[in-house]
Amino acid sequence: RVAITAGEAPVPIILASSSSTCHTPQYFTMLLLPLLLSLLTLTSGAGLSIVKMSDGKSYPEPCATMCSGVHDNWRTSNNYPGKLYTKVDISACKFVSAPIVTATLNVPLYASLTSGGVAIRQRYGSSFYAYVEGDISQADMGWELMWSASGFNCQ
Repeated sequence: RVAITAGEAPVPIILASSSSTCHTPQYFTMLLLPLLLSLLTLTSGAGLSIVKMSDGKSYPEPCATMCSGVHDNWRTSNNYPGKLYTKVDISACKFVSAPIVTATLNVPLYASLTSGGVAIRQRYGSSFYAYVEGDISQADMGWELMWSASGFNCQ
């Protein structure tokens, strides 16, 4: 068992053989080559690069970070008929400005599908709002907003 570190998180790689007769030099070369390529890939591009933020400001590259989660507290929107919304608290991510947010809706197998996608509005360093088309009774069947946010945690 080998662990390669990429940033903060170790990436475990398990080397195993189903046959005890595979201990030839070619076998070890076949195992080591992917391991070395993985190590090269992880060490050469381990950082997160953010090309442009919507506020137009530049931030130090070592401060780039990504945060993700799942949220399922839906409410009926009074401002947008036929839409549901949720406010997602991302304060634990410690962004210093509004991050780039990507989100998708995870709908259980037994629930009916929605039309359209997820609209992200009112992005802040500590929260954002997500809107979807649908009915609260459908959302209560287990709709989950799966989100990821990329931004900076220092200036």
